[in-house]
Amino acid sequence: MVSTASGTPPSGIAPPALDEAQEVDPDHRSFQPMSLRGPALIVLGIAVFIVVAGMVASALGSGTSPTLSIRTIAIPDGTVVHLTPATTALRPIVSAGEPPADILGNLAVPAASPVIRTVNSDQNRTQFDRTVFFRTGLSSDQVVDVYRTLLPRLGWKVIYVGSGAQRGGMGTQVLARRGSGDGFYWEVGAVVSPTTATGTTPFSLQLFERSDES
Repeated sequence: MVSTASGTPPSGIAPPALDEAQEVDPDHRSFQPMSLRGPALIVLGIAVFIVVAGMVASALGSGTSPTLSIRTIAIPDGTVVHLTPATTALRPIVSAGEPPADILGNLAVPAASPVIRTVNSDQNRTQFDRTVFFRTGLSSDQVVDVYRTLLPRLGWKVIYVGSGAQRGGMGTQVLARRGSGDGFYWEVGAVVSPTTATGTTPFSLQLFERSDES
């Protein structure tokens, strides 16, 4: 009888190959599979976190679901003015995701104000700068009061109220500024012309992008 040391395979018998996913218990010399579940779950968790974080950041930056929070506004003379969201009223000047949703979602025009024309001043060559011209049945003072009252309630800072240029003459301008999740500041200028003899009031909304608050 040939005696062999404990744990040593008999002569002529090759020792079993160690699999890369196995480790040897030094006390009992038995082969145990090494679990890969822990590292795999960690990697999966990191990947999921990155994807979710990216989706959240994108949603915050672009505001993918803009919803106007105010649908009517009471102005100082007691008139309650119904509003049309800018997502509808300013649609003719929206292009390539600009203005961003957190800007459009916080703007409005008096309801029943048809679009007369639009002006694209940036021509896709500079920062966004476009204007929409409207007509409304409200008086010029009422339109000015709408924007003086509405813009602060929608998170805009009114920085100027006074004379403003409008096609065909001067009007009253309400200028306001607001930061956006896209990293820029945006300004809106509502310029209101005098009420015409037919009882309608021309006004415009100009939206333009600024790189800083100055």
